Amino acid sequence: MFQFFLAALIVAVVPGPDNLFVLAQSATFGRKAGLRVILGLCTGIGIQVALLVAGVSAIIVNSPVAFFVLQCCGAVYLLYLAFRSFQVRASAVKVSGAVSLSPKQQYTRGVIMNLTNPKAVLFLLAFLPPAVDMKSSMAPALQMVCLGALFIFSVLIVFGAVAFAAGFLNDYLGKSPKANRNLNWASGAIFVLLAVSLFVAI
Repeated sequence: MFQFFLAALIVAVVPGPDNLFVLAQSATFGRKAGLRVILGLCTGIGIQVALLVAGVSAIIVNSPVAFFVLQCCGAVYLLYLAFRSFQVRASAVKVSGAVSLSPKQQYTRGVIMNLTNPKAVLFLLAFLPPAVDMKSSMAPALQMVCLGALFIFSVLIVFGAVAFAAGFLNDYLGKSPKANRNLNWASGAIFVLLAVSLFVAI
């Protein structure tokens, strides 16, 4: 378990769609927003683990049509977020605070981001089952649930650090309408790149 936890921490540190998403949201909306996004991502991971244990993940991966649909859903959602980010103008930020999101919206973004990420499905399918000890008295399904919980804990630690660090950008730049607009545009660019990455190297 300890070796798996160390491996999970290393995996969480490696730049990927989820931690880049946390970085973008924390820099744009602040560390509290980033933490809510992380909770949403972890909820998504929990659901992904449940789907893995139920065998649904394997069905999705082995079905070209289902996997392509999931890719398209993820890309469309990211492009929607990019469109919203590119719409932000400095004057809009100054006058109406149009870029603000409710805590529920921030949390929901994290959930949808993870559930529509086909690479998350592939990763958990490749990462959790090999770590199961077939000689253990604990049922393999229960082991995967425990390993999934451990992975979620590692994500909370690493992504929480990312959110806290990126929050400093918002502290210093978020109060400036022009800087806030630039942060939103930078987030939009990240979303576009993430959307493209869903179809690359899979």
